[in-house]
Amino acid sequence: MKVHLRVFVEVENLGRVMNILADEGVTGFYIVEYKGVSPTEWRGFSIKEDPKSAISLIHDYARDAVLVCSVVDEELVEPIVARFSRELADEKYTIIEIPIRRIIVNSPPE
Repeated sequence: MKVHLRVFVEVENLGRVMNILADEGVTGFYIVEYKGVSPTEWRGFSIKEDPKSAISLIHDYARDAVLVCSVVDEELVEPIVARFSRELADEKYTIIEIPIRRIIVNSPPE
């Protein structure tokens, strides 16, 4: 089975994440940039419900983060998770595994 592996990490650890994935046999991935606030940082905030206030809060308090995504064979997941737990033990990260039932790729001729 294939797994859609998603790793949220602060942007300063992106290189380390990419190296771990490459070392563990991941041949490709894509990256989405985020601004995020963790629940511990969010606790206690009260936000006015107008969009400008909410966006202003994100700009002022959010950290730069990235979501690194890849489709991998299921047997690669545990070694990757083990490497993260060893090599990024002192860093914030979130790993999400989503099983894939099928993949359809449409590539019409240009």
